[in-house]
This record gives sequence, structure tokens and C-alpha cells, in this order.
Amino acid sequence: MRKNAYTIVIIYLLMMLIGIVENVKGPLIINIKTFYGVDYTMMGLFLSVGSFGFILSTFLGGFLADKIGRKSVLISGLILIIAGILGIFAARKFIVFLIFAFVMNMGMGLLEIGINAVASIVFIVNQALMMNLLHFFYGVGAIISPNMTAKLLHINFSWQQVYLTVGAIAFILMLAALEIKIHGEKKHIAGDKIDYIQILSDKRMWLFASMLGFYIASELGVGNWVVTFFSAQYKMDNTISSLYLGLFFAAFTFGRLVGGFIVERIGYIKSLFIFSLVSSILIASGMAGRNFAFLISVAGFFYSIIFPTTIAIVMKEFKQHVTIIIAIILTISSTINMLANFLIGRLNDIFGVFIGFSAILIFMILVVFMSLILAKTETTDDLEKV
Repeated sequence: MRKNAYTIVIIYLLMMLIGIVENVKGPLIINIKTFYGVDYTMMGLFLSVGSFGFILSTFLGGFLADKIGRKSVLISGLILIIAGILGIFAARKFIVFLIFAFVMNMGMGLLEIGINAVASIVFIVNQALMMNLLHFFYGVGAIISPNMTAKLLHINFSWQQVYLTVGAIAFILMLAALEIKIHGEKKHIAGDKIDYIQILSDKRMWLFASMLGFYIASELGVGNWVVTFFSAQYKMDNTISSLYLGLFFAAFTFGRLVGGFIVERIGYIKSLFIFSLVSSILIASGMAGRNFAFLISVAGFFYSIIFPTTIAIVMKEFKQHVTIIIAIILTISSTINMLANFLIGRLNDIFGVFIGFSAILIFMILVVFMSLILAKTETTDDLEKV
């Protein structure tokens, strides 16, 4: 582990960068909308274009990692992020802005695949602990980003200059990433022919992808819709609703910091079952009335370990072509998430926000049942079963 210490520090910082880049856009949406003179539908298109770029690059990233190496994928992702930000900074037409937003998000996808690919080699022991700490740094970035953005706007930075500042951070981290050495990478680069049909026919892979897809849909569903739910259902002031959401992410980030230790102690799959079950109970309770709304914030702690722990199980379960398998899983899960959150929006329009928000609960209940199925199908000896 010591010989990989520098590499581990860098991938933690790169995960923090993803949190920064991903969450800088929220506080800037109004500024971007005003600058280009577009409506909210076009801003929705901006978010969708970004999601598509991310999904496409996560699909390609796994194949590239096995062909050109994990470090090359990391650096390529950083180059695309920087190029996209420079294009966004210079764009004077909305269509040009969209193109470079697509490029930037492709870089984000490549970077995330590269980080997970490197982690599959350098996280030799306590993978769940290391993966939870890795994703804790995403939470750190997510906390830093809106606060940094607000401060920069307060001192009269334009929204383009805010993005340029993020690009400068990415450039510094790219220089640091050029110095990493991934010991043992050569033996992980595929020399034999990859049987994609076999990978795609593996029921376990589809189980992992579905579980992550519905988990991500539930997590992002809370982030996207809980303020709307509280405002419409409980007539809460927007400031209070936003505070509850902030507490959800604070609990979520704290869970990423300490959750790995809990997972290592009680077992990977048992942790998935317990944490997803408690998350479901807390979300359902929070929907029972205004006095219980704070329980949705508490649920953030229990949401926290599910994604990194699932990835840690994938690393243990699949001995060959793990990078490609992770890439396929992330592509499928991201697609499920995109469709699921569209469904939430439609349910909100047709049946009201209570029914729409109920879909978020159903997604997490599906994760509970899938963790039980996983416990019965898991073959790795050192994973504790429910």
C-alpha cells in the first residue's frame, strides 16, 4: 500500500475534482440562462447533454483503460475537462456552449472510470473502506463547489471566470497526476481477447448494474426533488426545504467518511442490505408528515455507503476485465437513472409530487430486494452474506 501512497492521494483529489466540477453548475444556472437569453427548457437540455456525454465516456472508458492503460485514461479525462472549460469560457453562442459542456462531461466520465480502474489495482486491502473514503472526497468537492462559487460571484467573478477557476484546479491536478506510477498495471491490461458476449450474459453484472441504477436514481431523486416535495406537500418555506437538503448531503458526506469502517466490520453485502433497508424506512417515515421530514435528511448517512460498497464488491467478485465490467455497469446504471428521473418528473406532472416522490422510495426498496438476491448469488468467499 505504501508504494501506491502518492497514487492513492492523487485519485482522492481527482474524485474531489469531480465533485467540484459536477456541482458548480447548479449555482450558475440562472447566470448562464441570463447570459444566453434562453429558457429553462434549454437549461434542461444543457443538463441532458452533460448526462449523455458522461454516459458515453463511461462506456468507452473501460475499453480504453484495457487498451491504453489506466493512467492514460485519467490524463485524457483531465484534458477533456480542461478543454471543455476553456471552450465554455470562450463560447458566445448557446450551441457552442452545449458542445463544450458535452466535451467537459465526457472528460468527467473518463476521469471517473480512470479513478475506479486505478483503485481496482491500488486498493489491495479493505476495498470497501478505501472506496468509501474515495467517494467521501466527492462529497468534499460537492460541499466546496457551491460555497466557492458563491464567494467568487460575490467578488464579481463572471460565471465564465468561475468555470475558468475550476479549470485551473483541474490543470494543477493534471500536472500532479502525470507523476503517478501504477505498480502492476501491465499485468492488468488485457492481453487476451475479451468475450463481451460472456460479460453481457453474466446475470451478476446485470444485478450490480440494476442495483446501482436504482440506487443512483433514488439518491439523485432526493437531491433533485426533495425541496419541491417539501414545498408542495408540507408548504415549507424554500429556505427551510433547502436546509433539509443541505443536511441530507452533510449526513451523506459524513457517512462516506465513517461508513467504510462499519462496512469492513459487519460485512459488505450485509451492510448493503441494512443501509438500504434503513434508508427506505427513513424516506417512508419522512413522507408521513411534516414533523418527520427531518428523517429524510438523516437518510443521507445510510445512502452514503451503497455506491462505493457495491463497486468494492464488483472488484472482489470479478477477477478478469474488471475495468470494462465497471464501465459497463456504470453505463447501464447511468441510463437507468436518466430514465427513472424522467419518470419522476412525469409522475409529478400527472399525479402530483407525493406520487412522484414515492418513486424515490420504490427505487430504494428495489435496492433492498436486490441486495437479498446478491447475498444468495455471491460467490466470493471473503464476502459476508446476509
